[in-house]
Amino acid sequence: MATKQRKTSSSSRSGGTLFTLLFGLILGLAIAAAVAYFVTQVPMPFADKASRSAPNVLLPDVRDAPDPNRALMGDGGAGGIANRDAITPPQALPGSEENPSLTDDIGALLATLGAPTQSGNNGSETQTPREATSPARAPSSASGANQAPSTQSASSASRSTPPGTQTTYYLQAGAFRSETDAEAMRARIILMGQPTQIQSAQVNGATLYRVRLGPFKGIDEMNQARAELSKAQIESSVVRP
Repeated sequence: MATKQRKTSSSSRSGGTLFTLLFGLILGLAIAAAVAYFVTQVPMPFADKASRSAPNVLLPDVRDAPDPNRALMGDGGAGGIANRDAITPPQALPGSEENPSLTDDIGALLATLGAPTQSGNNGSETQTPREATSPARAPSSASGANQAPSTQSASSASRSTPPGTQTTYYLQAGAFRSETDAEAMRARIILMGQPTQIQSAQVNGATLYRVRLGPFKGIDEMNQARAELSKAQIESSVVRP
C-alpha cells in the first residue's frame, strides 16, 4: 500500500510540473507577442523626427500688426486717429495745375525747336532751280527767320516772369487729448531734425493738441519730410494752414 501511494504522489507531482511548464511557456509566448505588437505599432520619436517635414509657419499679416505709437497716444489715441482720418489729403499735385508757367515754357520750347526746322525747309526750297517760285518763297523764309527770334523772346519772357504763388503745406503727425503725449511726439520728431510745433484746437468741446511739421514751400520738400517720418514708423497726413 505504501508503494502505491508513493507512485501516485510522484506521478501527480510530475504531471503538475509538466502542466506548470506548459502554462509558463504559453504565457511567455503571449507576453512576447504582445510586446512585439506594441513595439511595431507605437511610433518611434527619433525615426519620426527624421522623416517628418518642416512645418509651414504662417507669418502674421503686416496690416494686422499692432501700432507701435499707440502707447504714445494715451487716452486720446482714438480721437487722434479719428481726427487724422477726417483730414483729406490734397488731390494729385495741385501745385502743377495752378502754375501755368510750366506749360508755357514747354510750348515755347517746342516753338523754338520747330522754328529752325521750318526756316531750314524754307531755305532749302529757295535753292530750287525754279526761278519763278523763288521770289514767292523768299518772304516765307524771311518770316521764318523773323519767327525764330520772336519765339525765343517769348520763351525768355515767359521764363523771366516769376512763377505763381506756391502753396504752403504742413504735415500733421497726430492729434492728442493729452498735452504730455503731444510733447513726447514733438520731442521725437525734433530729434530727427524737423521743425515741429504744437497747436491746440477745440473740437466738439474737447481740447486737441495737434503736432504739426512745417511750413513746407513745395511738394518735394514736404514729401521728403514725410518719407523720413515713415522710416521712423510715424504716420502723417497733409494739411493746409
